[in-house]
Amino acid sequence: VWPYQGMPDKPAAWLTRVAGNKAIDRLRRSGRELQMDPNYEPESKVQDEVQRLFAIRVPDPQLRLMILACSPGLEGLDQLALTLRVVSGFTARDLSEIFLTTESAMAQRLSRARRSLGAHRQSFTATPSVFEIQSRLDAVLKTVYLMFSLGYAPRSGASLVRRDTALEALRLAEELATGEATDSSESRALAALLCLQASRLDAREDHRGRPVLLKDQDRGCWNRLLIDRGMTHLNQAMHGGTPGRYHLEAGIASIYATQAWEAIEWPVVLAYYDHLEQLTGSPVVTINACVARAFAGKLEQSLDRLDRLLARQPGLGDYAPLHIARGEILRQMDRTAEAEGCVQSAIDAGLSEPVTEHLELRLSL
Repeated sequence: VWPYQGMPDKPAAWLTRVAGNKAIDRLRRSGRELQMDPNYEPESKVQDEVQRLFAIRVPDPQLRLMILACSPGLEGLDQLALTLRVVSGFTARDLSEIFLTTESAMAQRLSRARRSLGAHRQSFTATPSVFEIQSRLDAVLKTVYLMFSLGYAPRSGASLVRRDTALEALRLAEELATGEATDSSESRALAALLCLQASRLDAREDHRGRPVLLKDQDRGCWNRLLIDRGMTHLNQAMHGGTPGRYHLEAGIASIYATQAWEAIEWPVVLAYYDHLEQLTGSPVVTINACVARAFAGKLEQSLDRLDRLLARQPGLGDYAPLHIARGEILRQMDRTAEAEGCVQSAIDAGLSEPVTEHLELRLSL
């Protein structure tokens, strides 16, 4: 009746009241009104009954385990690290690389998270309610995002890509984007991002397994089906909620997927990165933003930002992508000797074998 009689003064309160009334009506219809007695605990009993009525079956066992493992009793990073360790089998070394910490520190975090989880066994229910799923969705999305990152660009090992891991993360993202209780603007945006990134998997390495830079990739090898699916997810994601991290990263990926390298409007890409940097405060985003800023012609500014980042966070001195970014910027500035020093620092910091071989070849030319 709102279109005809106008909205009430407090629409949110009105909707909450109506939802509560409908829940009570449903309980009554099911014939499960609970009788009061001297020892009755109404709040917990009703809560249990409502949870049973609103339970959602998650068909995919991997996704169901992720939802259960993302216990609200754990702190944010502990939650993500333990879920990736238990559900996806990543080692402490793998996780230390993506969380920018040491292997020993990550092992301690995992041990602490296991102990903490033991005190929250009640968070493990065979069939989580829609409310539980919604409260854990953000952590599940982050877990799938990190899982894809570890597969798409591992920072150690003999392979440039862990294809099985990346494709499994993509599958989980698609399940989240289309699930009964998990379809949301954020889950659609994540699915869009992973589709667009995964579309380039076949073009990212040459016949020897060495990396091929984006500007040099054969676009005929890109998966057009995944690009189209990613763009569909992105369009759907833009219809609800405030754009978040996955929306912005998917926006950047869509530019790369739909525009020739020579036609990319770097100021537009940089605007995405500036927003993303403000939203996340992530040093990884800052590094990528500096690379985009360099392609936009702001070389001195990019180098200065990287140097200031390193001064603020000296631990990034062991983060190879920072040295690679500095080396690329210095190369564009014709400061060849300094650029080569950065490339050597990246090799010393540790990289996957194909990337190391690629950088060593650059040094030898």
